[in-house]
Amino acid sequence: MQAKNLSLLFLIPVLFFIGCKKDEPDNTKALTGAVLAEVLYNPYERITPADDTIIIPNTNTSYQNGRQYFPKCFGNSGNTKFYFFRKTVSANNKKLLINFMGGGACWSNNNCFGKNTTTFFNFLNDVPDLFVKVAFQGILDAGNSSNPLKDYDVLFIPYCTGDLHIGSNDVATYDDPYVSSDPSVYSHRGHDNVLSVLKYIQTNYTQVTDVVVAGQSAGGYGAILNYPHIRQVFSDGAKFASFNKISLVADASNGAVINGFFSNIVKTQWGSAPNIPDWVVGSNYLDGSPSIQDYLSKITTEYPNDVVGQYTAAFDSTQRWFFNVMGIIDSGSPSYSDSSSYFGPGDARDVPDLPKDGFNTPSNCNWAINANTAMNNTTGSKYYFYRAPGDIHTITTSDIMYGLVSNGVNFNTWLKSIVSNVGTPTDVDCSAGSGSHPCTDKNFGPNPLNDSLGRATSQDSYDNNKDLYETCFGP
Repeated sequence: MQAKNLSLLFLIPVLFFIGCKKDEPDNTKALTGAVLAEVLYNPYERITPADDTIIIPNTNTSYQNGRQYFPKCFGNSGNTKFYFFRKTVSANNKKLLINFMGGGACWSNNNCFGKNTTTFFNFLNDVPDLFVKVAFQGILDAGNSSNPLKDYDVLFIPYCTGDLHIGSNDVATYDDPYVSSDPSVYSHRGHDNVLSVLKYIQTNYTQVTDVVVAGQSAGGYGAILNYPHIRQVFSDGAKFASFNKISLVADASNGAVINGFFSNIVKTQWGSAPNIPDWVVGSNYLDGSPSIQDYLSKITTEYPNDVVGQYTAAFDSTQRWFFNVMGIIDSGSPSYSDSSSYFGPGDARDVPDLPKDGFNTPSNCNWAINANTAMNNTTGSKYYFYRAPGDIHTITTSDIMYGLVSNGVNFNTWLKSIVSNVGTPTDVDCSAGSGSHPCTDKNFGPNPLNDSLGRATSQDSYDNNKDLYETCFGP
C-alpha cells in the first residue's frame, strides 16, 4: 500500500537538477544532462496485450483447443488497463526471468475499497512505467555483479487484480462507496493477464534454454499457482526445442490462511477453479483440502527435475497482518469503518500473539507456526526453503538480499544454488543458528517495539519482555 508514494521518488532528482545555478560551467551542464538521462532511462518496454487465445499442451481439457483470455485490471479509477514489461539484457537471450509483482489481495467491499482499508495494489495506470526500475532491485538489477540473474531478460508481470494472479472472474456484487457512478462490474482477471504473457513468450522467446519463475508476496503466490501452466508452455518441444531447465523462487508467500479461503474466496469470488491444473493436483482440487504446502508438493512430484526454492522471514509482519485481516473480515466484527485502525498497523504489532495451537485461527503465533510447519513438510527431492530471522516482508527485489544471513548461510549464495546449479542447495532454518535469539535478532523492521527490545516482537510479547520466537516457539 506504500506504493502510492512512489511518484515522490521521481520528483527528487528532477527538483535537484532544476535547482542548479544558471551560470554553471558547460562541463557541469553536460554532466547534469548525462546523470539526468541515466536517472530517467527506463530499460523496461511496456507491452499491452489484447484479448486472444493460447495453446498450452497437455493440460486441462478447456486449454487443449485454445484458452480464451481477457487481460484487464480490477476496474477502479486508475486501474483498468493491464500491461506488462520486458527488459532485454541481450539480443536473442537464452535466459529468461518471469517475475510476478506483489501487492496484497482483496475479496470484499471491506478491503477492495476505501481510502485507508484497500488492501491491494489498485493504481497501476496512475504510476509511471519507471516505477519498475526504481522500486524493484535485487534479482531485477542487471547492474549488480553479484546478482545471479543479472544476465536474464525479464518479463515483469504487474499486479492490479487483487486475486494472487489466479482469478478469471467478473464480479457484479461489489459496490465502491466512494464512487457515485460505480461501475457495474469489477474484474479479478489475474490469470488471464498471465496467459497474455505466456502468449507473448510463445511468440518471442522460443530460443530460451534457462528459465526462472519468481514472485514476491502476492506475486509469490502467483508464481506458485501459475507455475504448472508456465511449465507446460516450455514443455512444447516443437516450439521450445532448446529449453533446458527451469526453477521456481517463491518469496514471502507461505499460505497460512483462514478456513474456507480456497473454497470461498479463490474458487467463488475470484473464479479460479478452471485455472487450477488438474493434471498436477487432480480434479475439483479447491473443493478438497488444498494448501500451498500440498500444491508445492504436487508440483515437485509432477516436475521432479525442477528446483523449487521458498523463502520467508520467520515472523514476516505483512503475512501476519494479512492473516489477521482475513479473520476480521470473516468474522464481520468489529463494524467496518474506513480508518487505518480497522485492520491495525500494517506491521502486525497489535495483532494478538495467541492462540498458538497451529490451527487456522488468526494470530501472530499461528501464522509463524503454520508457515514453519508447511515448509518443513513440503516434499520433493529438489524443494528447499530458506527461513530467515526477523519480520521483513520479501527479499528478492531488495538489495538487502545480498547481505542477509540465516544460520551462517548467505541468502544470495542459497539463491544461486537454486537458480544456477552453483553449489548444493540446502534447507536453511534460522532456529538452528547460533546466538541467543537467532530468529529475531536481525532483519526486523523499524517500529518502537522492535527498536526498544532490539529484536522482532509484538505488543503482546513486548509487554512480557519477550520476542516473538520466545512467545510462539517457547514453552
